[in-house]
Amino acid sequence: MIISKRKKIAISSAVLSLMLFSIPLLTFKWSLGVFAILVLASYGLSVWSLLIGLLGIEFITLFILPVLHTTTFGLLFLQVDLSLFFKILLTIVFGTTLYIILLAENIYNVSAERSIPLLRAAHTVGYIVTLFVSFAFFSLLFGVGINLVLLTLISFVVGTLLFLQSFWQIDLKEFLSSEVLLTSVICSLILSEIIFVSSFWPFSPAAAGLASATGVYVLIGIMNHKIKGDLSIRAVKEYLFVGIAVFILLLVLVNS
Repeated sequence: MIISKRKKIAISSAVLSLMLFSIPLLTFKWSLGVFAILVLASYGLSVWSLLIGLLGIEFITLFILPVLHTTTFGLLFLQVDLSLFFKILLTIVFGTTLYIILLAENIYNVSAERSIPLLRAAHTVGYIVTLFVSFAFFSLLFGVGINLVLLTLISFVVGTLLFLQSFWQIDLKEFLSSEVLLTSVICSLILSEIIFVSSFWPFSPAAAGLASATGVYVLIGIMNHKIKGDLSIRAVKEYLFVGIAVFILLLVLVNS
C-alpha cells in the first residue's frame, strides 16, 4: 500500500503531537527521556514523510525547522506547568503548525527540481515560523537560567541552523554553497553577541527572546537581499530602524 506524502505528514504530525502531550503526564526523569525521543522522532518522521525526491543537503536543510519547532514546544511542556486546557490547546496548535511546516518543506523539496506556483507561500510560512521559533526558543532558553557561556554556545549553534535553512531556501541547490554557509555563520556570530549583551540587561525571558527574534529578523532581511543581489541602502536602513526601535522600546519598558 502506497501512502501519499500528505497522509504521511498527517500521521507524523499526529504521532508527534501525542508524544508531546504525554511529556507533562510523566515524572520529570521520564519526561526528559520522552523529550529526547520526541526530538529524534521529529527528524525521523519528517524524513519519512518527505523521503521521495530528497537529495544531498536537503536531508539537513529541509528538517531544521520541524526539529527546532518540535524542540521548542517540548521545552515549553517541560518548563511550564500548564492546565489541561492549555495542554490540549497547545498540542493542537503544535500538530497543526507542524503539518503546515512539513507541507512547506515539501514545496521546497519539489521546487528544488522544478518551479511551482506555491513557492512564494512556502517562503512566507518558512519566514514566519523561523521568527516564531527564534522568539519562543530563545525565550525558553533564557528562562532556564543556564551558564552564560553555554547560553551563548547554544545560541550560536541554533542561530546557525536557523540562518542556514533560511538562506538555502533562496536558491534551493542540492549542495550548500560556501556563500550561504559563511553568511549563516557570520549572522549567527552577530546574533550570539546580541544574546550575550542582552543577558546583562534585566530583561525578562520574553523580552530577551523578542530581542533575539528581532536580531534574526534584521539579519535575515538584509542578507536575503544581499544573496539575491538586490540589496539597497534603503532596505538596510529600514531593517536597522526596526531593530533599533524594538531595542529602545525594550530598554524603556525595563527602566519604566
